[in-house]
Formats: sequence, C-alpha cells, structure tokens
Amino acid sequence: MKKKKITMTVEKTNTGFSAFSEDYPIFTTGNSIPELINITYEATELHFEDKKVKVDSSSIKFEIDFNQFFKYYKVLNA
Repeated sequence: MKKKKITMTVEKTNTGFSAFSEDYPIFTTGNSIPELINITYEATELHFEDKKVKVDSSSIKFEIDFNQFFKYYKVLNA
C-alpha cells in the first residue's frame, strides 16, 4: 500500500475557512480551523477510500494562502 503526501491550502472565507488540494479533487470548508482540519482528514480518507493508498494525519500538510490572508485581514498588512 502506497502512502501519499497531500498539501492542502487554507483560506479564510466569509463564513469560516476552506481548504483545497491543487493535486487532488479534495475541497472542504469549516467554521473554525480545528473543524476544518477534522473535515479535511475525513474528505481525504473518502477520496482515497477505493484506491490502495494509505492516508493519515501525517500525510496531510496544511499551508496558509498568505496573499489571500492579508487581503482579508488588511489591518495586519498595514
């Protein structure tokens, strides 16, 4: 069974947070960062469920989209 490394980009939205992978069709949202992380783990496991690929929490790396982050929190960019 192969093990995957997956990078998820995190963005702030008007209703909470979103995460997506540029390499796989995995997209998810959450009201808070802890909720987003848990839902991302579930979404990733579901995506690879039928494939012979091992995915666990150590397989997923979260990155913040800082350009989008500073556009949303303009006071921090001042």
